Amino acid sequence: KAVSLAEHLFNNKFQDLSKKDIEDLELLYDLMCFVTPDKDLKLQKLIEVIEQKIENPFNAGNKKVLIFSAFADTTNYLYEQLAERMKAKYGINTARIQGAQHGNTANIQGVKDTDRLLTLFSPISKERDTTYPEDKDVNIDLLIATDCVSEGQNLQDCDICINYDIHWNPVRIVQRFGRIDRIGSKNESIQLVNFWPNMELDEYTLKNIETEVKASVIIKGFNPIEYSEEFTPTKYVPR
Repeated sequence: KAVSLAEHLFNNKFQDLSKKDIEDLELLYDLMCFVTPDKDLKLQKLIEVIEQKIENPFNAGNKKVLIFSAFADTTNYLYEQLAERMKAKYGINTARIQGAQHGNTANIQGVKDTDRLLTLFSPISKERDTTYPEDKDVNIDLLIATDCVSEGQNLQDCDICINYDIHWNPVRIVQRFGRIDRIGSKNESIQLVNFWPNMELDEYTLKNIETEVKASVIIKGFNPIEYSEEFTPTKYVPR
């Protein structure tokens, strides 16, 4: 079959570009391999926030922490890095919820369906002792979840919500916080913690999202703790 000059040039150019893409991706992968968990500054800051909260609860005896991420892979990573550590250091149980049951897990015995895990995380608001009487002595204190639980869930036993990443829709951030900022909460104070990326390409978008998120939570009478790429708090006003 005859091949035109244009097709020949396109095929050669395409092959050259594909080769360049492969080389770039291999370089990127090699660079990413250097970012091990102990060198992951964002993860280390998250651990610091969690451990400070557990060791110095702002509501007596409340060790519960709710962490949101928009990405299932990120929740996998956080569960791998946090569950065993928190169990060994503080004796608390951790759960990961991704919606479909095959994406759920926890370091407790029994089924890992979403309703049970959420009930064990917020046993008062979800009436654990009535719904799951066999689990009346089982608690989950650290919950890592995707946005599958950002709506319609009463998780007000918890008093801190951490956004490990910021969803492009500012309403989703408010919805996440709304899981713990609910009528019937036994907590005297609650906290919202945001981790903001520092990316030039998204600067305009992020600026607008940040403005809308802050405006939304200020209307509710609460200003969140904010962390930028440098992971230093920029603003916190108690409720």
